[in-house]
Amino acid sequence: MSEEVIAISNELPEACLTATAPESLVLVERVTKEFGGKTAVKDLSFAVPAGQICGLLGPNGAGKTTLFRLLMGILKATSGRLIVDGLDAFEDRVEVKRRIGYLPDEPIFYSYLSAREILELSAAMHGLDPREAIDRMEPTIARMKLSNELDNYAEDYSRGMKKKLGLLLAMLHEPRLLVLDEPTNGLDVESTRLFYEMMGEAAAAGATVLFSTHLMDHVARLCTHAVVINEGRLAAKGSLEELRALTGLDDLEDIFIKLTAKPQEA
Repeated sequence: MSEEVIAISNELPEACLTATAPESLVLVERVTKEFGGKTAVKDLSFAVPAGQICGLLGPNGAGKTTLFRLLMGILKATSGRLIVDGLDAFEDRVEVKRRIGYLPDEPIFYSYLSAREILELSAAMHGLDPREAIDRMEPTIARMKLSNELDNYAEDYSRGMKKKLGLLLAMLHEPRLLVLDEPTNGLDVESTRLFYEMMGEAAAAGATVLFSTHLMDHVARLCTHAVVINEGRLAAKGSLEELRALTGLDDLEDIFIKLTAKPQEA
């Protein structure tokens, strides 16, 4: 990373993404994750306050998915700590999973179960009454236009339908935190607009949303704050207005390119 970008990162005001803020629902503190000789995440620190919609931005291979798997307790950090709602993401991973709704970039479902059966199974695993949980979600199911598809095999769904079913599963147990990995990949324009609406409603109801994307229009539409990572390291964090002020740029795409530029490009 260029000296210019490092300077931007170091000078950025902490604002609402202060790593020591007591009200933070998500705390990532000096986290490093290595796979053999490869470092996927390096000395990464940021925090997300409760009730915020925060975008995690970075080019392909920046470490976004690795970070999400660390938050879910699927992976253990090589060093540093990750705290979710006061709990250690790895040591308390069973309880943490009760508080997080996770949507992977490519949801995979059992080939022999219908969407309804998958929702029922997930509800039961969260200690919910399956029928009551699906009845509660029925308005959302209808908004997603999946009501007539629930009894079909989820494995036969289109990519967009699988993404919508994955989002239903993430929201089923009414978690405090939604962790969404490229949530609009595969969605058409109408479904993407519905996603915007639902995330705004979730935040208004008290949920915290952390989602990864490399599409700047999503950030502009949904977020007030963003965390930018590049090659596993923090490039910048703060409100969108702070990022504009510090880079001297107004367009979010230009800001993203500047913050993630390779040394020779910068």
